[in-house]
Amino acid sequence: MIKLEHSAAIMMRGFVLAALLIAAATAVPAGRANAQEKPLATLAEVRHELRQGGLVIYLRHAATDQAGANDAPEDLTSCDRQRHLSAKGKADALQIGESIKALGIPIGTVTTSPYCRAKDTARLSFGRFVENPDLGFVIGSTSAETRRRTESLRRMLGTPPEKGTNNVVVSHSANLLEAADIFAKPEGAAYIFRPLANGQFQPLARILPEDWVAARIRSSAPLVPRPATDK
Repeated sequence: MIKLEHSAAIMMRGFVLAALLIAAATAVPAGRANAQEKPLATLAEVRHELRQGGLVIYLRHAATDQAGANDAPEDLTSCDRQRHLSAKGKADALQIGESIKALGIPIGTVTTSPYCRAKDTARLSFGRFVENPDLGFVIGSTSAETRRRTESLRRMLGTPPEKGTNNVVVSHSANLLEAADIFAKPEGAAYIFRPLANGQFQPLARILPEDWVAARIRSSAPLVPRPATDK
């Protein structure tokens, strides 16, 4: 009887350990589980601060044509083997840049992933960029390389720009997910970060491509006089 009870206890501990291992393997880190639930501000709410400078704009590359490309990491110099911006993506990138300029938002450095879709987004939006391999797509990289790129991106998000400007980082959804527990969606979405002390950063706002355009239109619309009222 004692042997049976001992065997049963061992089996029970084995079941408990297996359950704990499964739970650990399938658990989502708390930060990631909550990241998409945290409400972020709109462009209207951060526009004034953007015009003052001091923020970092993380821009996921604009919309792409998903057909026929494999993003071969060994040949990033060949745009023919990568996803290209679609016609919509090109139009969005142009309108984002034009709107940011029209809204009086000053831009400092523009740093991009080495992938052509990111560089094309930056070129169309801002007319300039500096390529940084640390912003390359993390999916498919080794765990050590992913950690290194993630820390590099965190430093970018936590580094204050020069006074009176906002820095721009153009990269991919997976990179921001690793660095800030935010899944940047859809393509062309921008996330605004405020650098804090000790290299930390605070996510402030999520801005879609059409939000920039709508804000530009509103800012340029003439004021409509109020109708006279009878006294």
